[in-house]
Amino acid sequence: MRIASLSPAVTETLVSLGLEDEIVGVTPWCKMYLNDVGKEVVGTYRSILFDKLKEAKPDVVFLQSRVHDKMVDVVRSEGFNAHLVPLPTNIYSLISHVIVDVGGIVNRYYESRELGERLLSKILKISEKTANVRRLKVYVEYLWPDGTFSSAGMFTFIDDGVRIAGGENIFRDIPAEFFKPSDEEIIYRNPEVILVSIEPSLSKLTTEGYQRIRKPLENARAFRENKVILVKESRGMNLAHFGPSFIDTVERLTEEFEKLR
Repeated sequence: MRIASLSPAVTETLVSLGLEDEIVGVTPWCKMYLNDVGKEVVGTYRSILFDKLKEAKPDVVFLQSRVHDKMVDVVRSEGFNAHLVPLPTNIYSLISHVIVDVGGIVNRYYESRELGERLLSKILKISEKTANVRRLKVYVEYLWPDGTFSSAGMFTFIDDGVRIAGGENIFRDIPAEFFKPSDEEIIYRNPEVILVSIEPSLSKLTTEGYQRIRKPLENARAFRENKVILVKESRGMNLAHFGPSFIDTVERLTEEFEKLR
């Protein structure tokens, strides 16, 4: 099977299922999960390179919900077998709708179930470990290269991951996915820890540099106590992509929260 994936989470899942050789097209953000970084780039979150996609001749094209919603019908109209992978609202939908469903589409259903069961087992062990800890108040921020930012509400795998790791998302009461809170609201909710998702283009950013950029938050407890954790996107840890390694990220956060508690 020839597969094009415009979702880093799907690409990671495919590699975890032993299908890297069948991937014929990716996005630039997928390459951190590939051993063969020479794979053809056939699109981004904002555009599809149809000339490259047609050259790749994929049997299936995976697109990512929320960034490709308006593109999926266009891709299908060009004759491609396109699947829009939903953004998971919690850890369990990550396992079910991303890992298992993708595995089924690429004829690796039982292998994907086994992968999902291993990840679920790890999650349950972490949940048992953190069941009775004092939960740290955590603010999660996605800092974008243009200086803007957003955070995560209750309907996100991030909110769920923070909870399982022993934290409490300060916006867990907001019935939303990703949104932009005001600095005043962040300070009012007074997080004990700030987790900052850093894209590869900002990989040289230091904690001090972040604190300069986000000086309006200087009165938040996490700033005063220097409890700011920069989570730089990598193959093993990130807050942006919802592939199998997000479970490893939750495990790492469990350790970080324990140190700060």
